[in-house]
Formats: sequence, structure tokens, C-alpha cells
Amino acid sequence: MGIGTLMACPKPLSGHTSPQGPLPMPYSPKHAAPKPAPVRRRLAGVAVTSFAAVGGGAAMAQPANAAGTVWDRVAACESGGNWSINTGNGYYGGLQFSYSTWKGYGGQRYANTANRASKGQQIEIAQKVLVAQGPGAWPVCSQRAGLTRANGAAEGGGSTTTGVSRDTTRPGKLAVDGRMGPATRRAMERWVGGSVNGALSRADKRLIEKKVGGSVNGSFGRDDVRKLQKVVGTRVDGSWGPMTTKALQRYLNTH
Repeated sequence: MGIGTLMACPKPLSGHTSPQGPLPMPYSPKHAAPKPAPVRRRLAGVAVTSFAAVGGGAAMAQPANAAGTVWDRVAACESGGNWSINTGNGYYGGLQFSYSTWKGYGGQRYANTANRASKGQQIEIAQKVLVAQGPGAWPVCSQRAGLTRANGAAEGGGSTTTGVSRDTTRPGKLAVDGRMGPATRRAMERWVGGSVNGALSRADKRLIEKKVGGSVNGSFGRDDVRKLQKVVGTRVDGSWGPMTTKALQRYLNTH
């Protein structure tokens, strides 16, 4: 969405990377002066459509307190809330993924382009982009929708791999109860850019080990536990129990 009078085009950004490695096509942002017709602004392969008012530069935007989850609000801003949209402009789905970003973050395990995937699957891939790049991947609509790393990771789309689990006290927050339930496991996976299915696979464990500076072999031994305990701020003894899980839950609620 437009943000008033646009400034001169900044120095192009360097290429972004996905959890699987460099994206196929590095992207440099483009800007244009406000005008009545849609203005395309792109960042990290995610498209944003702006409609600037004639002369005044006032943007039409979905308010941050609109109904639905934060991803519904981002989609309302990006695509009018149409999760299956393909307008032929090179961007697809409710959150307007480019082909290269969708592919680079693993979306093609669901569908060739985002518009052919379910809403929940699109949100799952968006959460991986959010972990790697932050809300700035949707530079205008994230601000309009109030998207943050915390609420974007917590709010899913109702698929089997996303959404808030029963082991939460309220939407967007894990219950600090020391129980390693599916929501806590999914939150860990989102934190490190993993599979987000609540299974904590060996690949996910390697990502966690890498995140905390551990062995990166998928074993998650006592030394890796100690490193994680240092990160989450609890007793460092290499033994994983409810106290470590509680500290982890508190940490994940703010990261």
C-alpha cells in the first residue's frame, strides 16, 4: 500500500536466502511516484500493491484491527483476501509470493505456485519467510496489518501444520507449563525455520543445534541442551526437564 510521497529509490538490497540456501533470484526493490493506478513495490520476492490517492498520497489500507488473524489482515492488504488469486503479474496467492520465493522456502511440496496451495499452507511458508527476513518481506502490508515476528509465528491458518494448538493459554502465546506439547514443538520449529509440523525431526534438531551453537549433527546431546539452556536463561546442567521447557516457552513467547 502507498505510504504517501515516495522517496528516491534506495541502494538495492543484496540477495536474500532461504532456509534451504540462496533463493534462485536475488531481488532489488523498486519504487515509483504515487499515481491513481496500482504501484508495484517488491521486496524479497513478495509483492505489494499500493493505491495512492490522486495528489494527496493517502493510501487505502486494511486497518490493523480488522477481523481475522494477522495473516488474514496481510492478505486483505496484499490481495483483497483472495488466497487463490493469480492475476498474471508473477505473484500468487493471498500473500503474493513470487515463484522463486515460494520454491526457495519449500512451498512446492504443496503446489507449484502459492495460489494452488491452501490458505494454511501459504501461511506456513510465509512463517518461514518471516523467520528469515522479518515483517519487512511485506514492507507496507506488514505495517498496516500489525505483523510482527511473534504474532506471525503464533497465528496459523488452520491446516494440519499450522495454527495454535491446545497447549496454549491464549492465541499467540504458549502456555508456560513445562509441557513439550505440539504447539511448543511447532514454535521451536518456526524459531529455527524448520518443518513446522510439531514432529521435531532430526533435520529440525540440527537447525536448533545450529541456532544455539551446538554440534549440528541432529543428536541434541547434553552439550547441545546446555547451550540451549544458556540461550533461554535457565539452569545450565545439560538435563532437559520441565524447568528447561518452561524457560524455553517463555523465551519463544518473546522471540
